[in-house]
Amino acid sequence: MSTGQKAIVFVGAFVITFITICTFFKNDIRFLLTSRSIERKYGETPENSYFLEDNFNFVDNFEETEVSSREEIINSIYYIINSGITYSERYCAKNYTECSTTMDEISVNQELLSILNNFVHPYNSFEKITFSYNNETIKITIDHTYTTEEIDEINQVVDKFINENITNNMSTRDKIKTIHDYIINNTNYDSSYIPGKEDNTYKSNTAYGVLIQGYGICSGYSDAMAIFLDKLNIINYKISTDSSNYNTTNENEGHIWNLVYLDSNWYHLDLTWDDPISNENITRDNYFLITTETLKLLDDESSHNFNTSIFSEAS
Repeated sequence: MSTGQKAIVFVGAFVITFITICTFFKNDIRFLLTSRSIERKYGETPENSYFLEDNFNFVDNFEETEVSSREEIINSIYYIINSGITYSERYCAKNYTECSTTMDEISVNQELLSILNNFVHPYNSFEKITFSYNNETIKITIDHTYTTEEIDEINQVVDKFINENITNNMSTRDKIKTIHDYIINNTNYDSSYIPGKEDNTYKSNTAYGVLIQGYGICSGYSDAMAIFLDKLNIINYKISTDSSNYNTTNENEGHIWNLVYLDSNWYHLDLTWDDPISNENITRDNYFLITTETLKLLDDESSHNFNTSIFSEAS
């Protein structure tokens, strides 16, 4: 336990034990203290319509309310994010005395928490996640990236395009190519976007910027593609640059793209680098459903270097 968690404050005849609250909001971690409260009221986690049943090598949906290891905590957090709810609780097993200490590490692990967003439907991804915990209870609060109104607008565009352009007699590859071309033909890369800036002209880091406003950066391109892929029930997740290979204080150095499961193989799909607006030297299908071997031949790994222990499907 941390010093704050071990602290006991005596007020008259009352003993008050403190727990830690950690909020992950973009790149800001804040610590607060609040009085202890243990109630097993919010363990049930109803899954919304964007819940993904696919289990990946790095994360798995752990649905039990009681956790007894670091892996179970991570998979529980993933399951809660994947379910699309805004609040849930998990309970530490009585013999799991390291529960609070493990949460101390997880709650400030920005890379880990961000990566969990890669494995869920974009609509269920978080903008902010808050943890309140002690050695008995873990409380998780989620603020989502997309509003209900934005989701409705995006779905109208996605459904309309699929109904008008995707047919049952098309191969899955042709369906993906049709969507790939549509997105890059109707999106300008937003080179003026500044991560974390509240008054950016467009929501270019999301599918709303790409599909509604016509401007995007890599996270927007990959979200838009993931929404289409999930709509067509094509297994996929987003893959991102290994943060150990760039300066983490500069978010612009990171990159994210799609990994797609097709014909029993995993393929890379990078719409940002296929968009001739973002890079005129790259033809529009160089990064369309390519193997990791081809990716390495095309790139010096500075922009597409990924952690194979996390994204092992692509290794």
